[in-house]
Amino acid sequence: MEKELIENFIKIYGNYPEIISCAPGRINIIGEHTDYTLGYVLPASINKNIYFLASKRKDLRVKIFSIQFKEGDSFKIGEIESFSIKTWKNYVRGIFNLFFERDFSISGVNGLIYGNIPIGAGLSSSAALEVSIINGLNVLFDMELEKIEIACVAQKVEQDFAGVRCGIMDQFISVFGKKSTAIFLDCETLSFEEIPLRLDKYNLSILICNTGIKRDLAETEYNKRREEAENALNIFKNKYGIKSFKDVNSQILENEKFILGDKLYKRARHIINENIRVKRAVNALKNDDFHTLRELIFQSHKSLRDDYEVSCQELDFLYEIGLKFQGCYGARLMGAGFGGSVIILIEENKIEDFKKEVFKDFEKKGFKKPHFYKVCISKGANVKILN
Repeated sequence: MEKELIENFIKIYGNYPEIISCAPGRINIIGEHTDYTLGYVLPASINKNIYFLASKRKDLRVKIFSIQFKEGDSFKIGEIESFSIKTWKNYVRGIFNLFFERDFSISGVNGLIYGNIPIGAGLSSSAALEVSIINGLNVLFDMELEKIEIACVAQKVEQDFAGVRCGIMDQFISVFGKKSTAIFLDCETLSFEEIPLRLDKYNLSILICNTGIKRDLAETEYNKRREEAENALNIFKNKYGIKSFKDVNSQILENEKFILGDKLYKRARHIINENIRVKRAVNALKNDDFHTLRELIFQSHKSLRDDYEVSCQELDFLYEIGLKFQGCYGARLMGAGFGGSVIILIEENKIEDFKKEVFKDFEKKGFKKPHFYKVCISKGANVKILN
């Protein structure tokens, strides 16, 4: 892969790249819509990545080409504007604009981007793109940014230039991911614990089923859900002086049910219970208790469907198939919802049977044919200096 990317870079720019940066996408075992509410999450980085190759220029011109999109972009540092439409170019421009505004000493670059993370599948291709470029520029220009700074810069780019009021989870796991390990992250304090994933020991695999239903986070109800969560939390803050939903127990929730109203009550109930589920999932994994994990994963989807209302009929159908399928240890929507993918924990020798059943049942329902990806838990972002 690296050799072919280097050859492509030379063909486009006529010179050898100085660095090749790589950042992974992610799965999230459990803990959905809890990151931006400063709660708990349990993500892991996967063996699908975004690559960024770059060399310095002597001027302030940035030239970038994306192999995946078969198009390039060119702009001058100090004169950067974002596009009004959603495009991968905004992420790149946002990174350079942020570095310029923060007075980092950078010049122009020639850059090449390639990725094998399915776009719109809920595997955080945008976070991987941000982290790959930021980490690469960090090495190329000797910025000496710490890992946590890289994650925070990437999050800010997503929020400011892409218009998605995301939490820190996607960027954090892309930076801090580790092979065969999930990260139990407190999104408020950014303290974390590495949790071993002994899937091979129990002949389990992680399967992603992409429904093919595209969702554009900046143009869906994602930001609306965040606003609703903030409104609910403000009610608790004003009365109890708490900082996050982690401090809200079921008694407090029930006490304020009338004030919250039905919608905000349900939003709060999901977040509060999801935080509890994450902590229980961590304990289950520490004890290799995949039966308990199975129940928690199914409970998570039900809550996302009924209380947070971010599912769709295709996602719900996959959940229902998983509930009935022998050898499935959990299936739930992953990511923001409104489409995208379902994460499925399943026995390795049952994968093909599961896929056949899904294809058959989806066809009967008249749904689009979904796509499956078996993923492995892999390492986080890294940069190689080429010369």
